[in-house]
Amino acid sequence: MIRRLLAHTLLAAAVLTMTATGRAQSDVPATYDVSTVKPAPPDKKGMGLSFGHAQLKADNITLAWILQSAFHARKDQISGAPDWAKEQHYDITAKLLNTDPAILEKLSMDQRRALLLALLVERFGLKYHVETKDMAVYDLLPSKKGLKLIAAANSGDKTKQVYGTCSGCTMWDTNAVTAHDITVGTFAEMLANPLERTVNDRSGYMGNIDVKIKWAPELDTKPASDEDAALPPLPQVLEEQLGLHLQPSRGPVKIYVVDHLDKPSDN
Repeated sequence: MIRRLLAHTLLAAAVLTMTATGRAQSDVPATYDVSTVKPAPPDKKGMGLSFGHAQLKADNITLAWILQSAFHARKDQISGAPDWAKEQHYDITAKLLNTDPAILEKLSMDQRRALLLALLVERFGLKYHVETKDMAVYDLLPSKKGLKLIAAANSGDKTKQVYGTCSGCTMWDTNAVTAHDITVGTFAEMLANPLERTVNDRSGYMGNIDVKIKWAPELDTKPASDEDAALPPLPQVLEEQLGLHLQPSRGPVKIYVVDHLDKPSDN
């Protein structure tokens, strides 16, 4: 009971939104009503984290991976997590039981991440603090030959797909990105993961874009097929196909420091 009250106190502000008149929507949930946490079977295949309207489902994933999702951060932005959080895989289900379906349908990703963070406080005893450090970053600039970005087709039309993805949707692998109707800022965030460095959009491009690129994988990420190994590296792909240049720079980067984390009991 104490943990549930603490989660409500710490995280309610994070999940409240404001209406056009400035009134807080207090009926937005602050934490999941019920949850189960179990170690995943050692031989379980596949892994994933999905946010349904009323349910969170994590299959065979580590707590370190869940922290990345809750903080909306890369693994290099999280420090202090114990070794077991990087090694033990869990199956987690959490549900909202009595919330208006109309409210659930409109929850933003930030609100869903706040719910996930509340779950980590309740079930894993998470305590953390945030530091800002001056670190190496990339600025995403127009190349010397100019931008070659493709304007989003049917922008805003949720009924149409491009590259097999819906408006505002993204797909990525260790060496590929596919997206339809996204901003260059969102694309820069996607690039930050394979580059393991914050990428700031400095392109000056204001519209939405469609993107489909693939590059040679890093040697330590996954075995490369002959076809993939023959691809150019990511910076070259950005220059030649999109007219974008990665300029090394420095800037403020948020670091999430884990101060405490408990191994959960099964239930």
